[in-house]
Amino acid sequence: MKKNIFAAAVAVVLAFTLAACSSSAGAKQISLSPSGTETGKYSIGDRANIVGTLDLTDATASKVDVVVEEQIPGGSWKEFRKFTAGKSSSSVGFALIKTEAGTYKYRATISADGYGPFTSAEISLEYSAKK
Repeated sequence: MKKNIFAAAVAVVLAFTLAACSSSAGAKQISLSPSGTETGKYSIGDRANIVGTLDLTDATASKVDVVVEEQIPGGSWKEFRKFTAGKSSSSVGFALIKTEAGTYKYRATISADGYGPFTSAEISLEYSAKK
């Protein structure tokens, strides 16, 4: 009986560990958000400031590539920006200004030789016409 309970406990821990390692979507290694008090809602021509928070404590490389992708309204994902971050980096940032109304989506992936890739959850920025 004790052997079965122990085996079941080990199986549960192993299942959670494998699930955490196998899913890179929304990984803790990188997350994107509007900077400071920005809400993600802008008027055409306004500057949006985006911050990527990095957790590279378990990185095996001294530098990682950070690729930010953009999905324009009705479009597919395309590379938007690319950075290199050092292992001691805790954030990256970028700014953008849109000239057309719509919802723009962003996500970022970090990777290095033998590390990742890890992809952030998507964020959406809403640009509307000036009133």
